[in-house]
Amino acid sequence: MDVSYKTTGDRLSESVADSDIGQFIESDAYKYGFILRYPQDKTEITNYNYEPWHIRYVGVELATYLYENNLTLEEYYGE
Repeated sequence: MDVSYKTTGDRLSESVADSDIGQFIESDAYKYGFILRYPQDKTEITNYNYEPWHIRYVGVELATYLYENNLTLEEYYGE
């Protein structure tokens, strides 16, 4: 799912990371089962550029595990 921020004109840009919603995604989204799908420091692993607006629902248990271990889905599944 892509999340945009009204003050950026609903554009998908890295400025989302600096917004309240971007900060929430980074710090608390896992508590609700969401992960940041393409983190900034994992582009070589995901093969996608950083997308602070792109989240994915994986369930609370897996999201918490990924968050606590700083893992992407690729790392978790050994891809």
